[in-house]
Amino acid sequence: MIRIAAFAAALAFAASSANAAEIRVSLAGKSADQVRADLLSASRTVCYRETSFSPLAAGSYGRCVRETLKAAQAQLRA
Repeated sequence: MIRIAAFAAALAFAASSANAAEIRVSLAGKSADQVRADLLSASRTVCYRETSFSPLAAGSYGRCVRETLKAAQAQLRA
């Protein structure tokens, strides 16, 4: 069975936004290290999309990546 993880950026300023980005990451046949690398890459992509137009993007981007990765890993454990 193919497992898919989906997650959205967990940004405080975008929490109420209906446009929160979402990326699906396939987990089938991947090692734990590969899954983590894919989740990190997806988190960076989502957060770049969410913060690229923010005047405070530098600080927001780092927080976004950490929080999004944390949320995705919590979904995997659930």
